[in-house]
This record gives sequence, C-alpha cells and structure tokens, in this order.
Amino acid sequence: MAARTTKRKTTKKRKQTKKQQVQVPFPVVLANVLVLVAVLGLSYMWLCSRCHALGKEIKAKERELREANKRLSQEQDQWTKITSYNNLERAIHKHGLGMAMPDGSRVVKVGGWAAAGRTARVEHR
Repeated sequence: MAARTTKRKTTKKRKQTKKQQVQVPFPVVLANVLVLVAVLGLSYMWLCSRCHALGKEIKAKERELREANKRLSQEQDQWTKITSYNNLERAIHKHGLGMAMPDGSRVVKVGGWAAAGRTARVEHR
C-alpha cells in the first residue's frame, strides 16, 4: 500500500505543477508584424547608407572628370600654340630643316570612309 500512495503523490505533484504554470498566448500575427517591421527598418537603413556612399562616389568621379576636362583643355591650348604657323616656322628655322609649307596642289585631303571597302576616300583638288 505504501507504493500506491507514493505513486498518487507524484502524479498529484505533476498535475499541480502543470496547473501552477500560467501560459500567456503570444499572438503569431503580432510576432510576424514585429519581424516585418524590423526587416523593413534594417532594409531602409541599409538602403540609405548605400545611397549615401554612392552619392560620395559620384561626387568624387565628377570632381575627377572636371579635373580631366581642365587638363584636356590646357593640353589642347598648348598643342594649338605649338602647331600654329608661326611656331612651326620658328621650329623649322631653329633646327635648320629647310622645309616649306606645300602649295595647295600638293595637299591630299582624306575624306570619310567608303562603306563597302572600309578604305579612305582621297579627294584631289
């Protein structure tokens, strides 16, 4: 009989511990909404930081382009000065080349590309 009473006591204790635990149901919909809000917030923050980084990169590239255009303009001006008629004449005399500018009948101008043969078209005057 002693074995029987101990068995009843243990089952009673188990039932009492189960009854004493209070379970508060957490709505699954609310959990899903909270997860969705967290994901959207993190996505928004990532997108903002990415846009900011791209904006900085664009500004750096624009600055680099302005500097390249400025250098191009300076080089074109310098090339124009070097290849001007007076400077060419001065360089020819300086180096003693004995060259002269050709007359118009000796100048051959190369025109556009011929469509079929992909060769230059020569225009004679």
